[in-house]
Amino acid sequence: MPRGALPKIPCCSRPRGLASALAAVSLSLAPAGGQAGEPGSAQSDTAQTSPNLAQPNLGQPRPNPGQPGGHKEQVLALYQAATRLLEAGRIAEACAMLEQGRTLDPTALNLLLRLGECLARTGRTAGAWNVFSETAAIAKSAGDPRAARATALAAALEPRLSRMAIAVPPGSAAPGLEIRRNGVLLLPSQWGQALPVDPGTHTIEAQAPGRKRWSVERVVPPDGAGVVIDVPLLLAQEPPPRALAAAPKGQRTQAPPVLPLDDRGGGAGRAQRVIALVTGGAGLVGLGLGAVFGAEAIARRDASNRGHCDARSRCDAVGVSLREDAQEAGTASTIAFSTGTAALLAAGLLLWTAPPSAAGPPSRRATAAAAAGPGGFSLVVGGSY
Repeated sequence: MPRGALPKIPCCSRPRGLASALAAVSLSLAPAGGQAGEPGSAQSDTAQTSPNLAQPNLGQPRPNPGQPGGHKEQVLALYQAATRLLEAGRIAEACAMLEQGRTLDPTALNLLLRLGECLARTGRTAGAWNVFSETAAIAKSAGDPRAARATALAAALEPRLSRMAIAVPPGSAAPGLEIRRNGVLLLPSQWGQALPVDPGTHTIEAQAPGRKRWSVERVVPPDGAGVVIDVPLLLAQEPPPRALAAAPKGQRTQAPPVLPLDDRGGGAGRAQRVIALVTGGAGLVGLGLGAVFGAEAIARRDASNRGHCDARSRCDAVGVSLREDAQEAGTASTIAFSTGTAALLAAGLLLWTAPPSAAGPPSRRATAAAAAGPGGFSLVVGGSY
């Protein structure tokens, strides 16, 4: 391979012309002799030194792994392995390995240059441009001649950069507004700026205290495309509904209804009297049925005592049947008497509290309240006169 030339890496990705341009820039700016450890050096991969510095002398103290450059052996191994992956066309794996080496030593200039070329071959033009620009700044501050090479590579990529501007129209900037692109917070000074981005899908999110979160996805085309996204005024959040206090178990959840039974209108008074009369009639019927069932119970029991049951209530089959019929009739009589008595009392109360006429105020008043609980039902009737 000629001295100072880049190794030929088969290009299987889309931007073949871009990779050729980068290689041409690298050829024109690479030192003729090829410094040890630089991409394009005449030495073999196994003989290359660290991508940033010459291989340390065994007599010198080993560098601190916690400081930049303290992982030189690991960075060198990653650099060499990534170079072999690039030659095999496994570009994505090579880029991931170079990113790992960049984490270990962010000042390894040759590794950064190779990482930028790798990203450019995958179409991540903005990522490659950022790496080249960063490499140029690091090399320039160290007085390293590789600053010119990194600057030229960044300049070759700049015309192909796709850009995205996230604009916040006047009046849309709510207090505390935060905007993120792909999860990365953008500073207010970056709002409205056409920033380089990699082609592909990007997620924009905006949020502010007391406002609803807003997000959108936008696809950015390659080859110098420009996209502008306007962040709308975030809508105010609706206050959360007030939680209803749960009533303790066993208690009613609402006040029982109170039914006033009096009315100042004559029509209501007449209706109340009609209801009272109907209720009283039902009560009389109940008392009559109670008397009938009671008489039937007495007759059945007397019949059982006439030759079918003795004084100690030992009965034959007929006596047992008569005693059972007498017991059922007695139960029905008790229910009928109780219902009839209650109906008569309610009818009397209704008649007593009925307003006399529409002109005069009611002199008597009655109320009824119903309450339901876990164990039963109650009806409370009261009044004043």
